[in-house]
Amino acid sequence: MDRSLFAFIWRYSKQDQLILLGLTILSFPFLYASLELPKRIINDAIGAVNSSITVWGMRLTQVEYLVALCVLFLAAVLASGVFKMKINTYKGTVSERMLRRLRYQLLNRMMRFPAPYFRTTSQGELVSMITAEAEPMGGLMGDAVAQPVFQAGQMLTIVFFLFMQSVWFGLAGIALIPLQAWLIPMLQRQINLLNKDRIVEVRHLSSEIGETAAGISDLRANGGWRYRSSLLTDRLGRIFEIRFKIYQKKFFMKFLNNLITQLTPFFFYLVGGYLAINGQISVGALVAGLAAYKDIAAPWKELLDYYNQVQDMSLRWTIVMDRFAPKSMIGERLIDNIPDEIPRLKGDISIKDVTVTDEDGNLVLEDISLDIPAGSRLAIQGGNAAECAALAGLLTREVMPTRGRVEIGGRDLSTVHQAVIAARIGYAHSQPYLFDGTLGQNLLMPFSMHSGDPKDSDWAKSRAGVEARRSGNCPDPVDADWFDPSIGGYTDRDDVGSWWFRLIQAIG
Repeated sequence: MDRSLFAFIWRYSKQDQLILLGLTILSFPFLYASLELPKRIINDAIGAVNSSITVWGMRLTQVEYLVALCVLFLAAVLASGVFKMKINTYKGTVSERMLRRLRYQLLNRMMRFPAPYFRTTSQGELVSMITAEAEPMGGLMGDAVAQPVFQAGQMLTIVFFLFMQSVWFGLAGIALIPLQAWLIPMLQRQINLLNKDRIVEVRHLSSEIGETAAGISDLRANGGWRYRSSLLTDRLGRIFEIRFKIYQKKFFMKFLNNLITQLTPFFFYLVGGYLAINGQISVGALVAGLAAYKDIAAPWKELLDYYNQVQDMSLRWTIVMDRFAPKSMIGERLIDNIPDEIPRLKGDISIKDVTVTDEDGNLVLEDISLDIPAGSRLAIQGGNAAECAALAGLLTREVMPTRGRVEIGGRDLSTVHQAVIAARIGYAHSQPYLFDGTLGQNLLMPFSMHSGDPKDSDWAKSRAGVEARRSGNCPDPVDADWFDPSIGGYTDRDDVGSWWFRLIQAIG
């Protein structure tokens, strides 16, 4: 996956971002018109010296000119509002599509994690990262390009309008912006570091809650609940202290930002009032300038919020990506694009100088060599459960050797597609996981590696199918016929059922 959040956004939504950028730029003239027309209404229509005004060769009365300007103002406001609505709707769609892609990629990566990684990583932690922690990233994915351009463009349009009224108006409007641009990001960086600590502590809390729920009987039976309560209290206390520091810095930052923002109207009233009293600007220009400045505060605040969001989400992205990049992951090419023909693994099983270590680097198996002739029945008595599980995991590639190789029928197991392992190697252990569904669906899972014809023949053209492809998700419909008896060498479902019946009879 991309190491940078913005690299991910640009890679998968470049065209959408450029469309949003174009719509944003097109909206600026209407924004400027909505600022300029109120001044024209006050100065040229209401404050007109003559009762008739000539506009583009047409002679209008003062009232007709006033109505015309008001209609134009309403049209400009309406057009600006429509542009904002379209831009925000499009951004929301892009955000959800990118969030869907991100979650699907994280889920796909999780399916490629080595089995030992799940013994050291809490399920609650993975669930939290894919759901809650990924959620706010979606909002930034739609705003990545259009939001800063839109807000900066709004701000520059308003500043340009202020300078058009008076140089002093423009200078008063931007006088304190450099101070805010330096101070607010500096404080936000400190808050982001605290947020990083908070995320780590919340993940630990999630893991400890999962442990408590899984081992509640042992806690009660062995008297460990009191210490466990103390442990959870300590974790909650750490989270409280971090959040308390965040609140202190966050609201101090807001106080400073609001204080600096409110200082600018002081300059407007002082400088603008002085210029109006001396006749250097009109009252209409002063009123329009004050109204425009009120509008400049919103995009500037949005730009600061955008910067803070970028910093926070970039940090969150790095943390999530590091957690979803364990060592010994199954290669992407070995699990995607299932081959049309799945070869059989006929021949000897050969384990050559294999060493296996756990996540902490401790030896589990060391220099194991073993040759098993084809067609043999073999029982292996191991020293402990970890060693037996590691040896069985080697033969299904659930455990990757640190050194050495495993071959079946002359094929290096590390290069064999996962579909071949699933279809040609059977592994029955003492505690299989039963997925939601019928027992038959769980038992016949190896026959479900290919999707057949969907119930809806136009599914690929439907909204669900189109959005699945645009979001980089699985292109196969869930309601298709997933049962493929040819994987096991059978002709149809009845043939598989007959085999299953004979198997049940054989085992009693």
